[in-house]
Amino acid sequence: MKDEYCLNGNYAGDSAWREWFAMCAVERCSAANGERLRTQVSSAMLLRLARYGLSRADAGGDDPVAAFDAYFRLKGSRDEKKPLKLYFAHRIKAEGLRMADFVCGTLFGSLSGRIHDIVIDWIATLKGWRPRSVRGEDGRRRLVWESAGEDDIAQIEQPDTSDPAEFLDLEPLREKALSLIETVSWKIKAEKQSVALLYYATAQDIPITATAVLEVLKTAKSRAYALREKAMETLKRELKNDEDAASPLFARTLLEACEAALDEDVRAKLGGAE
Repeated sequence: MKDEYCLNGNYAGDSAWREWFAMCAVERCSAANGERLRTQVSSAMLLRLARYGLSRADAGGDDPVAAFDAYFRLKGSRDEKKPLKLYFAHRIKAEGLRMADFVCGTLFGSLSGRIHDIVIDWIATLKGWRPRSVRGEDGRRRLVWESAGEDDIAQIEQPDTSDPAEFLDLEPLREKALSLIETVSWKIKAEKQSVALLYYATAQDIPITATAVLEVLKTAKSRAYALREKAMETLKRELKNDEDAASPLFARTLLEACEAALDEDVRAKLGGAE
């Protein structure tokens, strides 16, 4: 799935986010900017809420945009006891971040964006539950909710099933893989198919200088190597703190997503699926 938060025309725009950043309140922005911001923020909040197993109805009359704004006005940063607004302003200046990169990465990045924390905080406020990260027997960390009743837990947990294939929900991994391809494409300013091809060719031991590869990349051999290095480094950074990064299942899912992103004629030339 494509990144609804920032891509395909859903990014509210640099000017809108600069206006928001001055006050951290969508409702106080100009009418045009406020409408674009509300669309982007609301869709991001509700989509993330759904991924935690809750619906819009669970939020009742609570405004997701108001919850988003309040988080930035009231919360401190993870490392320093000061408003997030000041902390992020420092990061933007110190790291020379473009507003679009900050919003689409730091705020709404699908793998490590602050949107995760914001919605967890929102759920805690809505439900009165306390989130806690625990490590399971498999060594992976997962989110559990303290103070939630059995009926509440049943609402956000997968149902019991004797069929392992039914229990293993691959859709979140597929969504993550597709969004990752989009994010890397955005950050290195390359077409999505080019990014997918770079990863696919690397995983399948297809020479980066193969004619079919160079035709898609539309570049010379030396540039192809540089582009692959840039794509791999960006991928590594995006997955640095992601728990699925070392999962063979996610690696396979990412490979499948890369192959699916290639045009049929390209897959045929590479020996992929017809």
